[in-house]
Amino acid sequence: MKNLIAKPIIKDQYWVVTDGDQKVGNVVAEGSGLSLIMNGISTHFSDSNDLKKQTRIQFQSLKTNKTKIELPFAHYPTTSKVYNSVLDIKRKLHLFTKTVKSKCYYAAGWFVINQNGVNEKVFCPKYIFIQRYPYQGPFKTETEAENMINNL
Repeated sequence: MKNLIAKPIIKDQYWVVTDGDQKVGNVVAEGSGLSLIMNGISTHFSDSNDLKKQTRIQFQSLKTNKTKIELPFAHYPTTSKVYNSVLDIKRKLHLFTKTVKSKCYYAAGWFVINQNGVNEKVFCPKYIFIQRYPYQGPFKTETEAENMINNL
């Protein structure tokens, strides 16, 4: 006889019971314990240990995605704590706000912005400047931005 496996759907609240390939029931956490629902019949257990002893069900642990995805823009410096972080895919820029409720976005890193024919290095400019004026960047350091100005 196969052991049944309870796979977590909602941590510590809801599990789907399978025989390996097919769903055969559910386990639902209630205030007074756990309910096993199989073949339309609900059976109550005081806790998971009680359920394990009386049935052939093994609880599987919730798999968490432990691989941290490195974002390509994470290494550009910012002026303050970052909120509402987004990526402008077209320009490949890390955009952020300085407060949770702010609607004003800034671009992370150093930039060389050409305003009225003058190249100026700017740290974390407002996104609106990036949209309105020609720019070079982002750069990781101020020195890289200065070098770009000297080479223009």
